[in-house]
Amino acid sequence: MTQFLQKYSSWISLALITALIVSMFLYPQASTWLGLFLMLSSLGMASLFAVQKQVDPYRQGQMDGLRFTRNVLLDILGLLLTIAAASYFGGMAGTSLGTSYGMWAGLITGIASAFLAAWTVRKLWSRLTA
Repeated sequence: MTQFLQKYSSWISLALITALIVSMFLYPQASTWLGLFLMLSSLGMASLFAVQKQVDPYRQGQMDGLRFTRNVLLDILGLLLTIAAASYFGGMAGTSLGTSYGMWAGLITGIASAFLAAWTVRKLWSRLTA
Protein backbone atom coordinates (compact mmCIF):
# COMPACT_ATOMS: atom_id res chain seq x y z
CA MET A 1 0.00 0.00 0.00
CA THR A 2 2.78 2.43 0.87
CA GLN A 3 4.59 1.61 -2.37
CA PHE A 4 1.45 2.51 -4.29
CA LEU A 5 1.05 5.78 -2.37
CA GLN A 6 4.70 6.72 -2.88
CA LYS A 7 4.51 6.00 -6.58
CA TYR A 8 1.20 7.74 -7.31
CA SER A 9 0.87 10.33 -4.52
CA SER A 10 1.49 13.28 -6.82
CA TRP A 11 -1.11 12.05 -9.32
CA ILE A 12 -3.66 11.37 -6.58
CA SER A 13 -3.14 14.84 -5.11
CA LEU A 14 -3.36 16.47 -8.52
CA ALA A 15 -6.61 14.64 -9.29
CA LEU A 16 -8.12 15.69 -5.95
CA ILE A 17 -7.11 19.32 -6.44
CA THR A 18 -8.58 19.29 -9.95
CA ALA A 19 -11.79 17.78 -8.58
CA LEU A 20 -11.90 20.49 -5.90
CA ILE A 21 -11.50 23.31 -8.42
CA VAL A 22 -14.10 21.82 -10.78
CA SER A 23 -16.53 21.27 -7.90
CA MET A 24 -16.24 24.94 -6.95
CA PHE A 25 -17.97 25.80 -10.20
CA LEU A 26 -20.33 22.87 -10.73
CA TYR A 27 -21.19 21.74 -7.19
CA PRO A 28 -20.24 24.44 -4.66
CA GLN A 29 -21.94 22.62 -1.77
CA ALA A 30 -19.58 19.64 -2.22
CA SER A 31 -16.43 21.78 -2.24
CA THR A 32 -16.24 22.02 1.54
CA TRP A 33 -16.30 18.26 2.04
CA LEU A 34 -13.93 17.64 -0.83
CA GLY A 35 -11.51 20.25 0.52
CA LEU A 36 -11.62 18.69 3.97
CA PHE A 37 -11.00 15.24 2.51
CA LEU A 38 -8.12 16.60 0.43
CA MET A 39 -6.55 18.25 3.46
CA LEU A 40 -6.87 15.19 5.70
CA SER A 41 -5.65 12.73 3.06
CA SER A 42 -2.67 14.95 2.24
CA LEU A 43 -1.82 15.25 5.92
CA GLY A 44 -2.13 11.49 6.36
CA MET A 45 0.09 10.70 3.38
CA ALA A 46 2.71 13.24 4.44
CA SER A 47 2.75 11.88 8.00
CA LEU A 48 3.12 8.35 6.68
CA PHE A 49 6.05 9.40 4.49
CA ALA A 50 7.68 11.28 7.40
CA VAL A 51 7.55 8.17 9.57
CA GLN A 52 8.67 5.90 6.74
CA LYS A 53 11.69 8.12 6.04
CA GLN A 54 12.94 7.59 9.61
CA VAL A 55 12.12 3.89 9.93
CA ASP A 56 15.05 2.52 7.90
CA PRO A 57 17.82 4.23 9.94
CA TYR A 58 16.00 3.16 13.13
CA ARG A 59 15.81 -0.48 12.04
CA GLN A 60 19.48 -0.46 11.02
CA GLY A 61 20.43 0.73 14.49
CA GLN A 62 21.72 4.13 13.39
CA MET A 63 19.44 5.91 15.88
CA ASP A 64 17.70 5.07 19.12
CA GLY A 65 13.99 5.32 19.89
CA LEU A 66 14.19 8.80 21.38
CA ARG A 67 15.94 10.25 18.34
CA PHE A 68 13.50 8.47 16.02
CA THR A 69 10.55 10.00 17.90
CA ARG A 70 12.15 13.45 17.90
CA ASN A 71 12.84 13.35 14.15
CA VAL A 72 9.30 12.21 13.33
CA LEU A 73 7.72 14.83 15.58
CA LEU A 74 9.89 17.59 14.12
CA ASP A 75 8.94 16.53 10.58
CA ILE A 76 5.24 16.49 11.41
CA LEU A 77 5.43 19.81 13.28
CA GLY A 78 7.16 21.40 10.28
CA LEU A 79 4.47 20.00 8.03
CA LEU A 80 1.71 21.43 10.23
CA LEU A 81 3.39 24.84 10.34
CA THR A 82 3.72 24.80 6.56
CA ILE A 83 0.07 23.89 6.07
CA ALA A 84 -1.07 26.53 8.57
CA ALA A 85 0.97 29.29 6.92
CA ALA A 86 -0.16 28.31 3.43
CA SER A 87 -3.80 28.14 4.49
CA TYR A 88 -3.72 31.47 6.31
CA PHE A 89 -1.83 33.52 3.75
CA GLY A 90 -3.50 31.88 0.76
CA GLY A 91 -6.93 32.39 2.27
CA MET A 92 -6.28 36.02 3.16
CA ALA A 93 -4.89 36.90 -0.26
CA GLY A 94 -7.56 34.96 -2.12
CA THR A 95 -10.40 36.45 -0.13
CA SER A 96 -9.22 40.05 -0.35
CA LEU A 97 -8.50 39.99 -4.08
CA GLY A 98 -11.45 37.74 -4.84
CA THR A 99 -13.93 40.25 -3.46
CA SER A 100 -12.28 43.16 -5.27
CA TYR A 101 -11.30 41.72 -8.64
CA GLY A 102 -13.33 38.56 -9.09
CA MET A 103 -13.11 34.87 -8.40
CA TRP A 104 -10.30 34.04 -10.85
CA ALA A 105 -8.04 36.76 -9.48
CA GLY A 106 -8.69 35.53 -5.94
CA LEU A 107 -8.08 31.91 -6.90
CA ILE A 108 -4.81 32.59 -8.71
CA THR A 109 -3.52 34.96 -6.03
CA GLY A 110 -4.54 32.61 -3.22
CA ILE A 111 -2.76 29.65 -4.78
CA ALA A 112 0.36 31.68 -5.57
CA SER A 113 0.60 33.21 -2.10
CA ALA A 114 -0.08 29.84 -0.43
CA PHE A 115 2.74 28.29 -2.44
CA LEU A 116 5.09 31.14 -1.57
CA ALA A 117 4.20 30.98 2.14
CA ALA A 118 4.63 27.20 2.25
CA TRP A 119 7.95 27.36 0.44
CA THR A 120 9.26 30.09 2.77
CA VAL A 121 8.18 28.33 5.95
CA ARG A 122 9.62 25.03 4.77
CA LYS A 123 12.99 26.64 3.98
CA LEU A 124 13.11 28.40 7.35
CA TRP A 125 12.08 25.24 9.19
CA SER A 126 14.76 23.17 7.46
CA ARG A 127 17.41 25.71 8.52
CA LEU A 128 16.17 25.68 12.11
CA THR A 129 16.11 21.89 12.45
CA ALA A 130 19.32 21.15 10.52
